[in-house]
Amino acid sequence: MWSKIKNRLKRKPPVAHENVVCKNCETTFTGHYCPNCGQSVNDYDKPFSFIFYNFLGDFFAFDTRFFRTLLALIIRPGFLTKEYFRGRRVRYAPPFRIFIFVSFVLFLLLQIYTNRGLNNVLDSEITAMDSSSVKSLDELVGQVNSNIDSTDKVELDSLLAISGVNLDSANAGLSNLQLNIDSFRDAGGLRGQLNSLADSLEMKLETETDPKQRMKLREYIGLCRSPENAVAKILEYISWAFFLLLPLFALILKLAYIRRNKRYMRHLVFSIHIHSFIFIVFIIIVALSLLFDSNLQNFVLILLLSVPVYFITAMKKFYGQNILKVIVKFFTVSFLYNIVFTTVLVLTVLNAIGVI
Repeated sequence: MWSKIKNRLKRKPPVAHENVVCKNCETTFTGHYCPNCGQSVNDYDKPFSFIFYNFLGDFFAFDTRFFRTLLALIIRPGFLTKEYFRGRRVRYAPPFRIFIFVSFVLFLLLQIYTNRGLNNVLDSEITAMDSSSVKSLDELVGQVNSNIDSTDKVELDSLLAISGVNLDSANAGLSNLQLNIDSFRDAGGLRGQLNSLADSLEMKLETETDPKQRMKLREYIGLCRSPENAVAKILEYISWAFFLLLPLFALILKLAYIRRNKRYMRHLVFSIHIHSFIFIVFIIIVALSLLFDSNLQNFVLILLLSVPVYFITAMKKFYGQNILKVIVKFFTVSFLYNIVFTTVLVLTVLNAIGVI
């Protein structure tokens, strides 16, 4: 049955149009596209069912090349890059299209994963609070940590870390603010208590005169009011940051292989393929974390270790040096790239939360 559906969706060779007048530039021609402006003859003012049918046809016509590319990318390090510069490009999906696809899937899964973990933390109840006043944010977080399980504790710590919240500086700026936990008990889960905390911070903001402290207070209020938006914004900014990291990584490769006198474009395509593989690895990790609650540390460790092995193998195959030189250059490139990556990541997160 599936084969019949697939066969029906396969497109028949289109019949060439004759004596067509282009609706865009009024050029008369024969064929499917205007030779003057390139506009297609096809009329897109069609019922949605027709558009959907053609979309499925395009999808099934494309999947063989697409999945062939994914398979080669995963199991044959460096192969796709060599094929690309051998001129065998039509049989595989373009490198940048693959990167766009895997990055979209990865950050979609990350959004789902972080939202689920964040909701687990925000919906947790704080039941064992001391009735005395809590005077600092880290005391509040400590009380919260004692009331949630270890998995949610890690997620809360990760949220604070990725959001760039410095508890020490927060305490210094809010040392005069008394947070009475008794007033939070009726607020429900942690989400309600964060809203109550935001209300207290807004009261503090009304009397604060120091511009720097006012800016910090606004930052903390925004995080308390909408932590989901803060995390979503951070992920969005990070996804865009990788479009900057691709050419930077290629530049590092260019410097590492400067004696090879290879064009920058070769390093850029290699960079795209390496990042695409890394994204696929993280797609698998995040997908398994969403599907299974069991202990996956060992499997995740194996997947993470596959990245340097893949990278070294790809460098050996594409650049053609002996293994010792490849390993030395791998560590050099990795060291420099980690510095660049960390710098871009920190700047991206700080920009996402409005610090810079």
